[in-house]
Amino acid sequence: MIMMIDYDSVNRQLISAGTGVCASESHGFLCGVFCASNTVASTIWQEYLLVGVEDTSNFDESFAVLNQLAECISEEILSEEMIFTLLLPDDQVSIAERSNSISEWCAGFVSGLGIGRGKNKLDLGNDGDEFLKDVISISRVESSVDEGDDAETAYFEVVEYIRVGVIFIYQQLHETQKRNISTKENLH
Repeated sequence: MIMMIDYDSVNRQLISAGTGVCASESHGFLCGVFCASNTVASTIWQEYLLVGVEDTSNFDESFAVLNQLAECISEEILSEEMIFTLLLPDDQVSIAERSNSISEWCAGFVSGLGIGRGKNKLDLGNDGDEFLKDVISISRVESSVDEGDDAETAYFEVVEYIRVGVIFIYQQLHETQKRNISTKENLH
C-alpha cells in the first residue's frame, strides 16, 4: 500500500536536520537513483544529504522519512496505474515558488541519475535523451513567473511532462537491461 508523503513535512525535516537539500530536490534525487539503478540504497542518499554537514545527530528522523519516501517512489514508479507524482509544494504556494521547486526537483533527478548509474552508460534512446535534455534545461530555469491562468496551465503541463517522462526513463532503462541480460544469456 502506498502511503502519502507530504512536501511540507519532508521539507521541515530536512531543514531541521541542517541539510542544504529541499524536499523537491531530495525527491528528484531519489527518483533519479531509482530510475538508474532500480534501487534506492540508503548509503547513496545519505552521502548526498550529508555533504557539508558537520553534526549528523539530528538525522535519524530525516533518514526514516527519506526511507519512507524511497519506498513510495519505488511503489509509485512500478505501479501499473501510473500513480507516480512529483513531491512539490501545494497549489496554494505561489507559482514562482512552485516553478523554483520544479527546477530543484529536476536538478536532483539529474544528479540521482548520474550517481545511480555508477560507471554504467545510460541507454535512454532518442526520446529519453531528449527528455533528459529538457530536464537539464528546466533545472536551470530561474523563476520569474507571472501569476495567472497561463502560468498555472504551463506549470501543470511541465509537471505532467516530467511525471510521465520519469516513468518512461525507468521503463526504457530497465527494458534495455533486460534485453542486454537476455542477449548475454543467449551468447553463452
